[in-house]
Amino acid sequence: MTYSISFENNPSHDDIQIICDGYMKNAYTIKGHKPLEFFAFFIRDEHNQILGDCHGNTLYGCLYVDGLWVTESLRGKGYGTQLMHSAEKFALDKGCSFLAVNTMDWEALDFYKKLGYFVEFERHGFEKNSIFYFLRKNLK
Repeated sequence: MTYSISFENNPSHDDIQIICDGYMKNAYTIKGHKPLEFFAFFIRDEHNQILGDCHGNTLYGCLYVDGLWVTESLRGKGYGTQLMHSAEKFALDKGCSFLAVNTMDWEALDFYKKLGYFVEFERHGFEKNSIFYFLRKNLK
């Protein structure tokens, strides 16, 4: 059998899902971990248009927030906080012991700190002297 390596820019969701399924099967086989559960909380207007979201997954006792976004016109009105509180409640309901989120120094570091997150690790070396922060909030 011949194999090849190919590059795809913006691969399909279905192709990425095949890889995720492989990770989850391996985690179950080796450690007995349950499959990841993906979640999203959305802010929608009366036309069902998405104006913000908080999304991520449960990751072996952690709730990982992969993204938080609120449209410019709704920023500063508490929607980001509401989304993060929704994620935190979901984490508690799922039995997670902590939440994790990442942010760049020019994004939302102070916002997350106000919500009780602390910097667990920071990674330097990005373009324009940017710093990537790994934040954590313990629940138990």
